[in-house]
Amino acid sequence: MSNFLDLQNGWYNGLIQGLGQSEESFQIIQPAPPIASGTAANPTFWAYYNNIPPKTLTAQFVASGGNQFYNNYRGLLSALVPSRQIDVKADIGAENFAAWHAYVQTQPAPSMNQIPTMFRNWAMFNAPEVANIGSSDYAAILLDPIATAQNELTLVYTNEKGLPVNFDWQLNYADMVNQLASAPSRSFNFNSGTMNKNVSTSWAGGSTSGFFGLWGGSSSTSTLSEQFASSNVTVDASFERILVFSNTPGAWYYSSAMGLAYANQTGNPWSDKSSINWNNTFGPNGNMQYFSANVIVASGMSITITSNAKYSSVDQQTITSSGSSGFWPFYSGDSGSTSTNRVSFNQEGNMTITTSSIPGVPVVLGVNVLSAGEFVGHSSSLGISLFESAKAFAAEILAAA
Repeated sequence: MSNFLDLQNGWYNGLIQGLGQSEESFQIIQPAPPIASGTAANPTFWAYYNNIPPKTLTAQFVASGGNQFYNNYRGLLSALVPSRQIDVKADIGAENFAAWHAYVQTQPAPSMNQIPTMFRNWAMFNAPEVANIGSSDYAAILLDPIATAQNELTLVYTNEKGLPVNFDWQLNYADMVNQLASAPSRSFNFNSGTMNKNVSTSWAGGSTSGFFGLWGGSSSTSTLSEQFASSNVTVDASFERILVFSNTPGAWYYSSAMGLAYANQTGNPWSDKSSINWNNTFGPNGNMQYFSANVIVASGMSITITSNAKYSSVDQQTITSSGSSGFWPFYSGDSGSTSTNRVSFNQEGNMTITTSSIPGVPVVLGVNVLSAGEFVGHSSSLGISLFESAKAFAAEILAAA
């Protein structure tokens, strides 16, 4: 007799094989509702990258809950100390700084290596007496990755109240939809009677939390969930499009600064006055242990699930009335316009579930997870390249000042 944990672990192995993913990084996301276009499309889509993944093979995703990359990154930067102390606000005056800060918020988000020239151009018309010192300050800041990261985040990505603005990732919802349109198709079958439920060699070591039962929101240990998991379950899955979509944070994130923080567990650049430290950031109980490097997105999915268990008429009614939040394994709700869920029973009481989504509308099935060390290394080449370019640019400005 199987149970739901065995079924979920077996499904994990079947899904990574069917989607061509790896047990070294893949995490199932539940539920998996379609992401329709509209004003909320980008924030909803970016939330998958902003979420700090828990160490589990299956995660219940909540866009507004749990650890958040952006917020935790801001906390991290507050605990780091630049190698040089430069106070632009004091050097150019509080009134000029406020006016300059307000101006930056009206512009497309600049990178820090654009700031010195951008400030000089602004100051020549608005505060010419501080044009040189302000530009030189920002050029000097570029020589230190910690100072660069802190100024980028404060000046460009937070307003005067410290709230985030221009919060983004490099690629947006439209970019993802465009790539999805030309992605390949994928089909596979799963049978619990022949499944491999061993997940001990996976990145998380096992799927011990984060999954529902038979329908969305139900317990995996409920009687009906256990009855379903103990039956022979088959899945016939086809996807018109499957895309592994990579993305990186916007200019608010400075990889060189986080790489420097990760590489030094004590001492510089960590402040000894902050409650935030390496252990509670990157350590075993830290809030930035893992990151979503990319998402696995599908469209035009057609899923048929069968169970050979015999369900009573009462159980059939309970299952039918409870399926509005979707059924195992994707829990994609019945929206009517973008996705459908149907459950039926034959004369013997055996169950068939069909789940579908329309072409062109993305559904996030999972993410590939990197550890903090992998994530820092994953972006280190780009970060080093950008930092070296910024240093050269800053040296030119300082030499001309």
